[in-house]
Amino acid sequence: MYVLLFCIAGYFRTYAQDSTFFYSATMLGAASTPQTPFWLSNNQHGTIPTTGSFLTGRASFHRVYNVNNPRFFQWSGGAEVIGIAGKRSTAFMTDLFLAGKAGPVELSVGQRKETIGLGDSSLTSGSFALSQNYRPYPKIQISTPNFVNLIPGTDFLGFKFSYSDGILGAGGVHYGNVSRVKEIYLHHKSLYLRLGRRRGKLNLFAGFNHQAMWGGEDKIFSGGLKRSEAYEYVVFGKPWQRSRVGNHFGTIDLAAVWRGPQWNVLLYRQTIYEDGSLSNLSSIADGLSGLRFKRVPTGSTGLRLNTILFEFAYTKNQGGAVFDLQTGTFGMDDYFNHYVYNQGWSYKGRTLGSPLIAPQDAFRSELQSSRTQFTPNNRLIAYHLGTDLSWNSMNFSLKATHSVNSGTYRRPFTETLHQTSFMLRAERPVSAKLNDHITLNLAADIGKIYPNNMAVMVGWRKSGFIR
Repeated sequence: MYVLLFCIAGYFRTYAQDSTFFYSATMLGAASTPQTPFWLSNNQHGTIPTTGSFLTGRASFHRVYNVNNPRFFQWSGGAEVIGIAGKRSTAFMTDLFLAGKAGPVELSVGQRKETIGLGDSSLTSGSFALSQNYRPYPKIQISTPNFVNLIPGTDFLGFKFSYSDGILGAGGVHYGNVSRVKEIYLHHKSLYLRLGRRRGKLNLFAGFNHQAMWGGEDKIFSGGLKRSEAYEYVVFGKPWQRSRVGNHFGTIDLAAVWRGPQWNVLLYRQTIYEDGSLSNLSSIADGLSGLRFKRVPTGSTGLRLNTILFEFAYTKNQGGAVFDLQTGTFGMDDYFNHYVYNQGWSYKGRTLGSPLIAPQDAFRSELQSSRTQFTPNNRLIAYHLGTDLSWNSMNFSLKATHSVNSGTYRRPFTETLHQTSFMLRAERPVSAKLNDHITLNLAADIGKIYPNNMAVMVGWRKSGFIR
């Protein structure tokens, strides 16, 4: 793959004279209980440890597209390296990719931080299908990063799409003829439509995303499909032996944006579907609903509420409590667990989707179940609040979530368990150019799901553009 990355770099180096380069360097240190609090470590693309006190540093360098460049062909790329010293010291790269764009269409090779789904991107509890929670995985993707006009000469109707295939590496399985396969893959596709002009007062959005984790079918099952055959079944969601090939998960998304003179309002809904549940809408009650108010920037000083977000997550239905092949009733979807792959809906121990459905090792020891299952709790109700405000040069943000948890259909908790997690962040610039910032984070978990965790984290960040 890296040879291919360098080949692409050579192909696009002709256009480097119009490049715009962005750099960032960060140092963080945290004093924590043995387990890092939920909102300190989650939705951070896997860059914050989950186990106690740590020091971490990161450095990144990206070439971003020049929006004022009239050229039909452009290129971008980036790299970010992370080093962590703590109970589990490690170093890895989050971003390492090159991309080329021909008009509105982009081809990207490598791994990069992304999120999928209509909704908020900064204060959210996390998109349900693919969130900001997991470490990026290597993939090849073709997409339109921005909405493209469907009707020439007018931007009233637009679309955007993405299609990718990536590698998650080797993984354990707990059903079939083998206990481990050499390669597990992740297939992804999405399509979204926008109704309304880009700068109009009202925009309506609708679309879907579909993901499937697959691989090793010819080894796991007697008479299983070869890789090329299995890929066809995965892409089109075709049934095989009264089931689906791989672990499928996706959402149907709707959103509306209203742009007012002082506030922009975003309303969105992500409705979950899993293997076979889309056809009969059996899990339509499950998903994420959000309402966000965001102030239009004015440059004024003093105390200002900039953003407030409310989210409601519900995952208790899962198609019902009945799974019966004879009658064709396919309930108990068991979100983020899978009957074949031990890792469930995760990558390197991190939830691919919403972090509200957490891995085994995040829970109190008495709640943990079989190690071949990713999570012991996927039936929950959660209320989430996110706010962002400023006071002169200081910026403050809060993320707080309260959840009511019931375990799983197959192993329900003996009683509903409540959990509250929050994080308060403060940031201020320390240079006249506003490219140096210091940060302070306070976070805690209180409840019956996770251990009672607390942490304080301080940091320094420097970033800017090089032209």
